[in-house]
Amino acid sequence: MITGLGRHRLSARRAALAVLALVAGMALPPSPQAGAAALDPGAEKAARAYLGAMLDGDMPTLRRLAPKKLENKFGPCRFAQMPRLTSARIDAHRGGVLFNGKTKDPQLPDEGGVTLTKLDHVRGNPWRARRVLFFTELPLGAKIPSRSVTRDDEAQEPLVREAARRYIAAWLKGDYQTMERLAFDWLGREHDPRRGVKIREIEFRGTPSERGETKINFTAKITVFWVLPKTVEGTLFAMREDGQWKIRGNELTF
Repeated sequence: MITGLGRHRLSARRAALAVLALVAGMALPPSPQAGAAALDPGAEKAARAYLGAMLDGDMPTLRRLAPKKLENKFGPCRFAQMPRLTSARIDAHRGGVLFNGKTKDPQLPDEGGVTLTKLDHVRGNPWRARRVLFFTELPLGAKIPSRSVTRDDEAQEPLVREAARRYIAAWLKGDYQTMERLAFDWLGREHDPRRGVKIREIEFRGTPSERGETKINFTAKITVFWVLPKTVEGTLFAMREDGQWKIRGNELTF
């Protein structure tokens, strides 16, 4: 079982894997995709550019590929109903809440977590949702602490749990304006490139999804720390917006 990282530093190899762990399931066997069809070349190009930009810390490209319309930015809710929120875990400005609940997609795990970031300048509840993750085992790079580290962190647990609950409640209602207010703008920050990871080969498979979106399942063969081979699998969601293919990155599946 992969556990949260807490305050522990990643080894060089694990640090290199962390970025792909956020877009790929790292221990799941391939599964057949019903309704798989030829992927639009434009959608494949956008997905390939998105993965490369994630590795390179290329924020201008990630911003270009990000949808601007809120309904595309957040997408249709994957939950059938409000999930049960379990443990909240905090390490200073980084928080996470695990959940268990029925999803609409039978291929989605019923377990996962919401990652959150604390914004000191925000009055009231300072926690903002960063990503919704669906997983069977907590992936590397998910940034969900293994536990609340200090007493001050423990005191923040009710606020973190409430922020996650409000975010998911708005998603269930399709209230994208509220989701926008409760979300952390990770695209507005700069990120260092991940060194030591190189994509050698990617295979993409497209499947129609809700509202005309395309679910892109991929298998990537990568080299970690320049020499170690690894195969990872994951899912992205693509949609056309104003004639251009966009990639949603705030919701990830493992």
